[in-house]
Amino acid sequence: MSEELDLWRLAAGLGLFLFGMHQLEQALTRLAGRSFKIFLRQYTAKPLRGVLAGAVSTAALQSSSVVSLIVLAFVGTGIISLASALGIVFGSNLGTTMTGWIVATIGFKLDIEAFALPLVTIGGFGVVWSAAGTRRAAVSHFVVGLGLMLMGLEFMKSGALVATEIFDPAALAGYPLIVFLLAGLLLTAVIQSSSATIMITLSALYAGAIPLESAAAIAIGADLGTTITAVLGALAGSAAKKRVAAAVVVFNVVADTIAFLSLVPLIKFITGVIGLTDPLFALVAFHSLFNLIGIVIFLPLIPFMSRWLDRRFRDEETPLLRHINVGDTAVAEAALENITRETWRLIDQAAALNQAALDLPPDHTFYSSAEDRKGVAVFSPNPDYERCYAEIKQLEGEILRHALALQSSPLEADEAERLSQLIPSIRNAVHAAKSMKDVYQDLELFRSSVNDRFNAYFGQFREAAREFYEALDALRTSDIPALRFEALVGMKNRSESIHNRMHRRIYDEVSRGELGEVEISTLLNVNRELLVAGQSLVSALADALLNMDSASDFASIPAAR
Repeated sequence: MSEELDLWRLAAGLGLFLFGMHQLEQALTRLAGRSFKIFLRQYTAKPLRGVLAGAVSTAALQSSSVVSLIVLAFVGTGIISLASALGIVFGSNLGTTMTGWIVATIGFKLDIEAFALPLVTIGGFGVVWSAAGTRRAAVSHFVVGLGLMLMGLEFMKSGALVATEIFDPAALAGYPLIVFLLAGLLLTAVIQSSSATIMITLSALYAGAIPLESAAAIAIGADLGTTITAVLGALAGSAAKKRVAAAVVVFNVVADTIAFLSLVPLIKFITGVIGLTDPLFALVAFHSLFNLIGIVIFLPLIPFMSRWLDRRFRDEETPLLRHINVGDTAVAEAALENITRETWRLIDQAAALNQAALDLPPDHTFYSSAEDRKGVAVFSPNPDYERCYAEIKQLEGEILRHALALQSSPLEADEAERLSQLIPSIRNAVHAAKSMKDVYQDLELFRSSVNDRFNAYFGQFREAAREFYEALDALRTSDIPALRFEALVGMKNRSESIHNRMHRRIYDEVSRGELGEVEISTLLNVNRELLVAGQSLVSALADALLNMDSASDFASIPAAR
């Protein structure tokens, strides 16, 4: 009965520790907020700075998984390069050892209950009495999470101490170190937390259940176990995700192999040369040391490694979405960047389709990414109009689905504002394509008509559209907001001016009695829909390219008459 009780106590301690760590991780992510993401974005330009940022970030957030999630999202959007991302994930391996240092310093040297019970009390009441989503609630979750982690550690400690009375620890001395490494690997793969595995190992080491060398082998196995999580997460992921996961696997396998082969000399160096004779400190020092050795080996290789990974992992198929990935909403800033880029692609395709409807090549655009145009039907030599329109509608649906999912997530005020601009931009882009589709058959009749007058009107509409779409080039060549604003105003006025010019031309022929009622109606309708298509496209561009204040100012400007 006592053995069964001890096993449950150990399991309960592990459960409390994992739950507390989850609460701590979520709270720190909310408290760090955008400043943390900006830190990762701005201070990782070089691999060495990436390593330092990864170590500091993981030590602060107490979670390499959160850091990796943000890094994957930022790599997917192009916010940070693959080389910088590799530096961050390598550094996060070192940062995650900070948990062991904290626990070895506090958790086994002080009275845990004296700290844990007040933390759970204060944090628990704080969670109940705080409004969800507030900073006070996040702080309360942090406090209660820390308290639960310490209580879980106390349960694991006491369970391990009593367990040593049930069996003789000397019985483990006959097992080779590889067995302990595999045990650490499997345990980490099951509980999905190398930190929890280290805590269990520290508890067993504190209780005298295992010797230091065996504990060190388990720590190596825990590092290897994290690679399983990375591989599983990347199996169905994008090429960018596979590149980072592959880097994690290579780094950990090489560093852990070196650590295992040199385990005994490293332990002697730590205990004899450095003088850390306390087994708890010796274990966490060993964990940090072999990760540091891995960083020293791989840091000079990061540029070469990133190039090799770029060549090795590529997106083989041509997906509808090029930037949005499943799970993007976990990092709002990256998700917004992805949705913005997909919106640009949608507007570009709508503009190209409208040009194709008038036999114009899609040469004029505000968007200069040739990579994003590869494999898109509307940019093929002889595009099928109906298929291209269907793809634009499908792309609209996919972007809106992700945008609405992001809208239901907690967002900063400026992020919510930006998203509120992108959604109407998406709808206006498709509205521009729909307006042209409504008169596409009429335009086809004009183009193939044996009636010289109607055939001439197709040419006039075509040249008027060319004049309008040429103005898009001014947006592509300028990143200055003020110049973009002026270019959009010019496009808005030009669209109205072209419409009025064509309107007067039609009425001149009407006044001469050269057009019948059906012809008049058709021409006026085509001219009207071309105006709507142009104005909708301009509105989509304004919301996609300008900030909210500028877009609002733009919308209030009446078109020239």
